[in-house]
Order: sequence, then structure tokens, then C-alpha cells
Amino acid sequence: MIKKLLIANRGEIVCRINRTCQTMGIATATVHSVADRSSVHVRTVGESIEIGAAPSTESYLNIGAILAAAKTVGADAIHPGIGFLSEDPIFAEAVSRAGLLFIGPSPDVLRRFGDKWAAKREARLVGVPIIGGSEGSSDDPAEIERLIRVELKLPVVLKAAAGGGGRGVRIIRELDGLTENIQSAMREARTSFGRADLIVEEFIAAARHIEVQIAGDGNGKAIHLFERECSLQRRFQKVVEEAPSVGLDEMLRQKIIRDAVRLAESVRYATLGTVEFLVADGAHHFLECNPRLQVEHTVTEEVTGIDLVELQLRIAMDGRLPIEQEAVTMTGHAIQLRVYAEDPAAGFAPSTGTLSSVQFPAGSRVETGVETGSIISPYYDAMIAKLISRGAHREEAIERSLMALRQTVIAGVETNIPFLLRLLETEPVKAGTADNRYIDREIDTLIQPIQPTHEDVALAAALLWADQGGSSRLGLWSTSGPLAWWAYQDGAKPEGPPALSLKTSDNQILSVRFGHVQNKLLDLSVDGVAVKIQIMLAEGGGRFVVAVGQRVIVAQFDRRDDVITLHVPSGRHVLQYVPFLKLDVGSQLIEGSLLAPMMGTILKVGVQVGDRVRKADVLVVEESMKMEMALVAPLDGRVSFVGCQVGDVVERNQLLIEIQPEIGAMS
Repeated sequence: MIKKLLIANRGEIVCRINRTCQTMGIATATVHSVADRSSVHVRTVGESIEIGAAPSTESYLNIGAILAAAKTVGADAIHPGIGFLSEDPIFAEAVSRAGLLFIGPSPDVLRRFGDKWAAKREARLVGVPIIGGSEGSSDDPAEIERLIRVELKLPVVLKAAAGGGGRGVRIIRELDGLTENIQSAMREARTSFGRADLIVEEFIAAARHIEVQIAGDGNGKAIHLFERECSLQRRFQKVVEEAPSVGLDEMLRQKIIRDAVRLAESVRYATLGTVEFLVADGAHHFLECNPRLQVEHTVTEEVTGIDLVELQLRIAMDGRLPIEQEAVTMTGHAIQLRVYAEDPAAGFAPSTGTLSSVQFPAGSRVETGVETGSIISPYYDAMIAKLISRGAHREEAIERSLMALRQTVIAGVETNIPFLLRLLETEPVKAGTADNRYIDREIDTLIQPIQPTHEDVALAAALLWADQGGSSRLGLWSTSGPLAWWAYQDGAKPEGPPALSLKTSDNQILSVRFGHVQNKLLDLSVDGVAVKIQIMLAEGGGRFVVAVGQRVIVAQFDRRDDVITLHVPSGRHVLQYVPFLKLDVGSQLIEGSLLAPMMGTILKVGVQVGDRVRKADVLVVEESMKMEMALVAPLDGRVSFVGCQVGDVVERNQLLIEIQPEIGAMS
């Protein structure tokens, strides 16, 4: 029996593992970086050791610091969680040498499965079909480039050999820009996994992504806990996972499951793992094996009723499977949605900042490591939470997922919730026919924000008024405070009722005018359309019960400086308050400015003052949340200012490059 377990990770997975340990009577401790000192996972576990600075290479990937933490807290076992060191054989060996129990496969199995090429070799040895490509991995950019140019046929895909989660992946469709793509993938691989080596594979354009949850005793016996489908991906990053798979031919499904179990038994697999396949044209191809607990383990738990963390711990403690294959059954359908701090309208750029409001739906399973006041930093993965919904059948699971999304409130950063809502409502997703390239093909449609109605805009204005104290404290004709501009423009009292302007996400500016206001009953007009709003109840924390015309709804309101976030039944709307004095300021003032889209670290600066550039030239490469973003010139011109250098940590909207247009000079 484990007496005390050190959970060597961060965020929601620490909270998840801790929950099972509490039910099993296992004491726990965890670790944290300087940036995570006051995080939810630290307070949830109740005992944590600081192991280094914010960058993961100095903390969560620091083997010596983690082993020292285990000794300090008196742990006799270490659970690596998900990501970081969970697939590192060197870490597993170090844990064993320290006399501690490692919760995961043996170092030998990690070497055979933790590396993508090694895993493909194991699959090929037992006759499981694999995807063609390079014979091994390489950290030599020249060798990778030679292989692609000389030996392989385009398109191909670069993958981090130690990778996962879509990190270090690039599709190569043409040879132009090949060198930079290789270098970019290697940088991202090194940042995410501590290794830069890549493999090259043939690119299968449209496939289903099917994975099998397996468990083994380490002595040659393995079972499966059925399969999951993870076809809904964006740039190889899973977005939605579900169990079981959808519409898969039963004979093919059984063959995939048998191959997964056969592969696990061939290497004497121990504890939990996931064997992943691509399915195209009626055939399956081994993709990789993840020798650890998966992010999407939750949907398997929902349909089987088995606590996978408990299963993992019991196998590690007892050296045997506590359950036989015949006892594993499946009922219903489960869907998991990954909620990320990212801005779909800005190319899914990570969104950093303080969460000013976090509310999840009651009755839904939510796995998270954040709360109101938590900080989304640029150092770690952008996932905020996982929303898991279960139904008797898939249609019910989708409806419950949509309801959970609509009832989730995240304010302070941008999120992918509007994108997820649109995705789940598309016909291919509802029908279960979407493949792993569906999102990338339809991305322009899927990222279109839900535009607010005139009633939504009026409600935002009314709640802004209420947030400032309403007529009882501020008064519509006040000469001071954030809303003073309602009453005074250029020092003169305006004619007619007070007004404000709000800008929508598509840059439409709507004028809101306040008419009669009495006892929190407001008469407003939005571009001439009359709306009557009554603020019935202010519940605190930005939550209001309001009557909009004849409808009574619950609205969540959040304001940060001049940005207003409104959550209503129709969706989430972000509006920007525009003072009158700013309405006449044209975009020319910032036309040539390249701003940092997110907080992050500068990896590359490709220009200096005086250089001439063309629109769309890559000027700066920034990294945030282990993701690289190439920042390009907004126009033709000459660089007049460079405000960053390699290694700088920049804030969101910080001026990086300024370009002076040169009319006719670039022709």
C-alpha cells in the first residue's frame, strides 16, 4: 500500500489524482513552480514543495528537484501525471533508484513507447500496420531536410519524436519555407519535451482518430477498456473526445482493439496506456502509444464506471490487474470538451491574464485547476478546464455538452467556448461523420463570433451603468468617474439623453442612448431600436437577473478597463466601450504597428531599424504556452522602431515593431 504519493505535476490533473487518493486513503503532496505558488492544485492538495522558477525546464522538468521534494514530504511513490516527465524513462529510472514507486510503465517500456519512432518499430514487429516515413528520428535539421527533399513524397508531416498534444507538428505541402518549418518544429519540441528530434511521416489527409484504452499487469497480460474517438482536432491538437467511437465498422473496431491489446501484451505493458490509430479508407494504421494517463481518460470512466486513476494505482501497488476483461462493460455515451484560454478570432493565439470570473455549470463533471482570480500565464498549457457530459446516447450527450458550454462563464481572458458551440452545432459533428481535418478545413466558418443582438448591446450598456452604481451613486450627469463622458463632450453638456458607444467584435460601433431611468427600469435605444430593461436582482460577482422586454434571463457581466464581457443565453459577447473623443481617431495611428498578441517570450527578431519589409514578411517569432507564433509585417514599408530582442518577456499589446509606409518605394 502506498503511504504517501507525490503528484509531480500541476493544474487540473493534480486535483483529479488527489481526489482518487482521498477515496483510497492515500496521503498526498505535490509540487509547484514560483508562478504556481498560490494555484488551486497547491491549495487542494494542502502540501506542496516549490521546485523552481516559472519555466517548466526549471521546475516541472527538474528531476533532481522533484526527487528532493519527495524526500522532504516523506513520499514513497511518485505519480507523474500528464505531460512533463510522465513518459521520460530517465525520470522513471531515477525514481526507482531513489527507492520510490513510479506510477507508470517500466523504463524499458517507456523507451519503447515514449518515443514515436520506437513505438512504430514495436508495432511493426508484431504485425500492426504503421504509417510510412522516416526510419528513426533525427535532431539534425540538414538530415531532415535532405530526407524530405530526396527520399519522401510530399505532403509529409513533421512530428516531435517525444511529442504529444500537437506540439512540434508541421505539415509540409511544399518545399518553400522548409528550413524554417523544420527549425520551428524543433524549437517547439525542445521547449515542450526537452528534446528537439523529429520523425517524418506520410501525411494522411482525412482520417478518423481512434484510440484504445489498455491496462496491463507488467507480466504479459493486458485488457482493454474499449475505444475513444478523438477526430475533432485543430492542427493535431485534440479539442473534443468521446466514447465510444461513432459509426465505425464493427469488424474494424474489433480488429483495432485486438491489435492494441496484442501490442500491449508483446511488451509486457504495466498500468494504463493508450494505443492510437488513424482510420482511413477502411484500414487502420498505428499512430502512437501514450504510456500514461490521458487527458481524455474521463470519457472512458463515464461509460465504463471504472476509476482509471484507481486502476492505475492498484496495478502499480499489487503488480496485477484487479479486474478481468469480462467485467469491463460500457453503457451510454460521453463527450469531453477542452476549454482553452485562446482567441479563435486571432488564430487561436493564447490569451493570458487574470480570470476575473469563473463559473461552471452545476451538475456537470468539470475537471479544472483554476478559479476566479487564477492567473493564466504564458509558461504552461492553455487549457482552463475539461467539461464532461454523459447521456444515454450520443444525441443526449451533445445536448448536455451544449448546455454545459452555455452555462460556463470565463471572464478575463478569451476562450474557445464560442468556437466549441459552433462546432457541436454543425451537421457533420452531429452526424458523427467529421474526420481529423474537418476543423482545419472549416475553420473560417467555425471562428465567426456570434454577433450580439440590439437587446444584447442594450443589456451590456445597462449593466455597465449598474456596475458603476446606477443613478443612486453615480448619476447619469456626473462630471467625474468612468461614465462622465456620457454627459460631457468637449466640456459641453450634450443635447438629448446621455449616450455611449459600444464596438462589437466585427468592429461595428453601435450608439446606445439612455432615456427614462427609474428604480432600475431603463428605457434605452440602440441605433434607434428601443429596448426596455429592468434589473431585477444583482446577485453579486457580476451576476444579474434581468428582464429584457418580456423575457427574464440570467446574465453574467464582467468589465476590465474598456472591455465588457456579457454571458447570456444566446452566447458570450465581448464589447468595447468607445468614448466619444476616441471615435474620430483613425486606424492610421496604429496601421504600421506590430503589437504582441499575447504575453510571451521573444524567440527571434528578423529585422532592424532601417530595413525594408513587405506585407506578411515574418518579423518576430514569439512563444507562449509552448506554442510559437510568427508575427508578420502589417504593410510594406521601412522599419522605424524595434522594441524587442531575443529573450525578452513581452506583455500583450506591447509595441514590438513600427513600420513607416513608403509609398511607391516597395515596387
